[in-house]
Amino acid sequence: MENQFVPLKNWMHVILNAIKKDIKQDHLGSDPEFYRTHFGSRPQNRLTAEEIFNAYEKELIQGNQELAEWVVNRWVFKNGDLYQIFADRLAKINPEFDKIQTLTEEESEKVLAGTVEKFGAVSTFLFVVLNGVVFPESVRSKLQRQAEVEKVELEKKTEAEEGRESLEKLLAAKEREIARLNDKILGVQKKYDRDTEALKKQIKALQKR
Repeated sequence: MENQFVPLKNWMHVILNAIKKDIKQDHLGSDPEFYRTHFGSRPQNRLTAEEIFNAYEKELIQGNQELAEWVVNRWVFKNGDLYQIFADRLAKINPEFDKIQTLTEEESEKVLAGTVEKFGAVSTFLFVVLNGVVFPESVRSKLQRQAEVEKVELEKKTEAEEGRESLEKLLAAKEREIARLNDKILGVQKKYDRDTEALKKQIKALQKR
């Protein structure tokens, strides 16, 4: 059986990022051998997302079939609406759609109609490859090109959002620092006023003597 993750090597982090909550809350804790192999005795809260994704990528590329099935199932579950559309449309071509050997370009276009517009090229492309939808190479290549363009746009958008969030955090930190300095200055001013008032009273007392 062909490893569907090999042609998706450059998309691995996109796939895993979509199910990262499931990975952290479910799979990592349920497979001690996998965990020890890649992370030893390090506590999970010390692991970075990059380290986790790299470990999963390595296992998937090497052909860990059990892990591959788990990842595909979780990813498809997250994209249930897309699955239902494909299942309904493929069933019209053959009720036993998992036995379809190949689709014509015309059949492929009918199956794909509106999915890119509704779900995005990236999700549609990943679904097709992960589930082994038997589109002809011309259709799959076109879909992949659309997905690659969208992926670049999404990365730029994410980078811009992260930059904005970073700037907002920096500004918030500066505002907190200014507020602390203002409080400190106010405290110093109050102490100065008290000390000055006390000194004036002492001078008056001395003058009366």
